Amino acid sequence: MKKLAQIVGLPRLKEIVAEYADSAPGKLRILSLKPVNLNHITEHIFDQLSQVIEHQDVISELSIVEEAGAPRLGIYLSSGELFHFARELELTGETKGILSENKILEDLEEKLNPLPQLKEEILECIDDEGQVRVDASPQLKSLYRERKKLQAAIENTLKNVMQKHEELLQDDVITQRRERTVLPVKYDRKGEIEGVVVDLSRTGNTAFIEPAELVPLNNQLRENSIDIEEEKKRILKALTDMVRENFMEIERNIDTLAEIDSLRARARYARKFKCSIPQFSNESTLKFKKCHHPLLMIEREAVPLDLEFGKEKRILLVSGPNAGGKTVLLKTIGITVLSAYACLPIPAAEGTIIGTFKDIYGIIEDEQSIEENLSTFSSYVIRLKKILEEADEKSLVLCDELGGNTDPEEGGALAISILNSLCDRGSMVITTTHLGSLKFYVAEHEAMLNGAMEYVDRPTYHLQIGIPGGSRAIAVAETLGLPREVIKKAKGFLDSSALKAEELIEEFSKRNKEIREYEEEIQELKSRLETLTKEYDEKMKNIKKEQKEILSEAKEKAKEILKEARSTVEATIKEIKASNATRESIKDYKIAFDKLLIEEKEEKERVTYPLKGKIHINYDVDMEVPLEISVRGMTKEEAWEKTDKYLDRAVLASYEQVRIVHGKGSWILRNDIHEKLKKDPRVKSILTPHRNEGGAGVTLVKIK
Repeated sequence: MKKLAQIVGLPRLKEIVAEYADSAPGKLRILSLKPVNLNHITEHIFDQLSQVIEHQDVISELSIVEEAGAPRLGIYLSSGELFHFARELELTGETKGILSENKILEDLEEKLNPLPQLKEEILECIDDEGQVRVDASPQLKSLYRERKKLQAAIENTLKNVMQKHEELLQDDVITQRRERTVLPVKYDRKGEIEGVVVDLSRTGNTAFIEPAELVPLNNQLRENSIDIEEEKKRILKALTDMVRENFMEIERNIDTLAEIDSLRARARYARKFKCSIPQFSNESTLKFKKCHHPLLMIEREAVPLDLEFGKEKRILLVSGPNAGGKTVLLKTIGITVLSAYACLPIPAAEGTIIGTFKDIYGIIEDEQSIEENLSTFSSYVIRLKKILEEADEKSLVLCDELGGNTDPEEGGALAISILNSLCDRGSMVITTTHLGSLKFYVAEHEAMLNGAMEYVDRPTYHLQIGIPGGSRAIAVAETLGLPREVIKKAKGFLDSSALKAEELIEEFSKRNKEIREYEEEIQELKSRLETLTKEYDEKMKNIKKEQKEILSEAKEKAKEILKEARSTVEATIKEIKASNATRESIKDYKIAFDKLLIEEKEEKERVTYPLKGKIHINYDVDMEVPLEISVRGMTKEEAWEKTDKYLDRAVLASYEQVRIVHGKGSWILRNDIHEKLKKDPRVKSILTPHRNEGGAGVTLVKIK
């Protein structure tokens, strides 16, 4: 598989995918991927990849993840290195929380141990700049406090000396030389200040003198600095020991974060190039749907491959014009299968199925061995020998130009024998050829199948199954600009039947292309219809939801109205009792209350609901919706007004059918209602029931 992987471009593909990783370990994980035989681990990794594709935006950036070796005994880590470990532990905890919250990558989440105690110990001692904190320990804090006092004492002493010997100074600045605090004194007057000459300027005009008064203070400051460094070293050693003790957990965290990074790199690549997760089959079969060669797809727009093969017939012989896509076909199949086996997403449509193959063999393009003094044909045969020794029913064999590079008659005979041998053992073989004898033999063999790279005026790079393809050598030569006279004479030398066969194949290809384009158009229309249907169903679902909400709200308002009315009644009764009302006043209360009810009924709250943007439905919140209404004895206007309002309420109540009783009479009212119902967008159809159910005096209305 290794040589085939190189030929079809798998190493380059891994480099491209690795660029989408955040960290160096994540990139290395991608570059280290190798095709392996399908097993439960492969399927589990693709399951993880599916989860990351869906949630890739919630995972934290992992760029700080770095490989690290365990600190050796006797060696302590720098403050910067310790701070980096703390940041990685912080990232570990953050990532673990995200995975847990989103319920993804549960097995990887379990491996992550943020070691909170170690992280806190480090961060208590190391600041955000990666330096040891001044209060990392009580001893260090005390030493820094002592340093501050010494520095203040030195500064005060220097000020006194400078004031006393101002005329001797080259400049009024305090400086450091060889870790000692000194004054810049004019060289020719250096003997006038008691002290030690620590250094001279480059010009020799200035002597840097440590005044005698500063010597003990500088000595104390130097001792203090040594003590501080020793305390820092002690702190770093203690923290390093803690890291060393927990390094197995830290290393597992780094490995796990690197794996997560590699999964997200694959997910980013999949999103960028619209890749999918392949399905796997225990059978040694293939089903490619809109499959692209990943490297070719990046460079330019490529024609996708559709192929379903291996269940009944096991040998596919692909023929067609030069530069027509036969070799690319083999490489696309090879890199797609190997990518899937290496747990990489594939640039193909959902529903692509990769079968189980124990071995994948490939002889693609010329691989003449100069070092071994072998011709192209000899090198080809040697590799065929290995395939014939090892291949079985679980093998996939990809061969370019089988039987080529030698005499066509002998090459064809040899190719037929090889195909028969591989067919007998059940191997799946996809091979290309220009040999006519091989095409004819395959056409007569029940376990073998011809295929052709489509040619309609030019190569289209579509694979056609079931027919052989013409080599179209003269047509291709003419396209590439060979002299017309040469082309014309070449056609004259060609057997007329062969020329006619080429023309028939091209005509068939042309018709097949038209059918394919028509099918693609139908499929596109079907997809659009499915999308529109889905949108319509979603909108109807929302409308029904809104209907329920409106009805619920209306019922609540009705309850409020009823409650308010009861309160009014109770208050009125109390008022009557409290006022010792007379019969006349009670009568007045009754008249007033009846009037209130009438007004309430007339002004009761109504809900307007827009349906499909055109129909407005009015709903009385405090009325039950019957299955039947009567408009007998009404005028046409009155009858329709009542019917119109009733239909609004029936629609909101989700009734499928209602009855309108109008009577027979002179049929004027019936006909008027029928005419309006037929034009009403709420009405699906109208019917006249059986005589024993009302007959012509009743109309059944089916509601949309």
